[in-house]
Amino acid sequence: MLKPAVNRLQYARVGIYGRAGSGKSRTAAEIAVGLYESLDLKRPVAIFDTEPSWSWLLPLFQQRGIEVLISDNSRSLVDLLEFYAEATDTCDIAIVDSITHPWRELQIGYLAKLNEGRKRPVQRLEFHHWGPIKAEWQKFSEKFTHSPIHGIMCGRAGEMYEYVMDEETGRNKVIATGTRMATEKELGHEPSLLIEMTGDMANEDERKKWGRKIINRALIEKDRGDTLNGRVFDFPNYSDFEPHFKRLDGVDMSRLSGRSSAELFTADGMDEWQAEKIQRTVLSEEIAGLIGHHFPGQSAEAKKARQELLREIFGTFSWTRISEQTKSAELRAGLDALRAKLEPKVTLEEPTDEEKAEILAKERSESE
Repeated sequence: MLKPAVNRLQYARVGIYGRAGSGKSRTAAEIAVGLYESLDLKRPVAIFDTEPSWSWLLPLFQQRGIEVLISDNSRSLVDLLEFYAEATDTCDIAIVDSITHPWRELQIGYLAKLNEGRKRPVQRLEFHHWGPIKAEWQKFSEKFTHSPIHGIMCGRAGEMYEYVMDEETGRNKVIATGTRMATEKELGHEPSLLIEMTGDMANEDERKKWGRKIINRALIEKDRGDTLNGRVFDFPNYSDFEPHFKRLDGVDMSRLSGRSSAELFTADGMDEWQAEKIQRTVLSEEIAGLIGHHFPGQSAEAKKARQELLREIFGTFSWTRISEQTKSAELRAGLDALRAKLEPKVTLEEPTDEEKAEILAKERSESE
């Protein structure tokens, strides 16, 4: 399991989020073009366009002779997973814009399935519904993180809320404390480079410099290389982010090869402890039933016989020790020993050739 550490950074994992008009798609395009040229990539760029709006940005690729393959007629997670699998096989860069749509579509699809055949439909998702939804969403998270392809995803900005005490009323109130990508909340942890885009009003100097009243501004919220954390770039292009991508010279080890934790659970979804507890309960009941069947009643003789049998097989008179502190494997062995003692199987010996001949002759004489 342990081995010498090597640089495994070969593929970009970029997340970009922001409000409408903040420059998310443009920044994704700038990064894709920059990666393509700086890494001398050869295969096409794949785009999962849910709006669709990337036709506005195609000239940026066409001017440089970069082929673009696009899927722009779906917002479903099912199609997104199929897109990513195909892109991994045929392309060098995959762009998803916007990741918010498949996340919302997954919730709508789950609710629709939940309400099939119901007279009183469920109106909103509740806490216990999120488990299967997140399990399905994890399929995309794993593809984005571990597929051997450069991945860029764009998402809309969503508010983060907290409860705070209102000093005037003494009551809790909800306030917005920040923003995050409007998708499954764990997904924001997956990118190695996470960028928040904003559309800020330009001050006088900025209007003179850029000739615009709105500035598309990139805040580096996370850079795992710790070279760009907290930096801010106006109207960003690839060169602004290049220090992060210079680390992408590692060994291709993107696919996970470790064991699955499925072996820790039974087919019923129980963990090892739960399964062992149930096995002990079942085997203890089998043992008690078998002994009670052969030594029924509450007479002194029956009680003594049961106690002596327990001590002979398990070495103790204590039923609590047997049923709660004995491992299921030992209980099973004890049950087998009890069955052999109380219900021995009668085995018939195979008759000899002489005996077979005598039996056959007797049957013939009786038939005559």
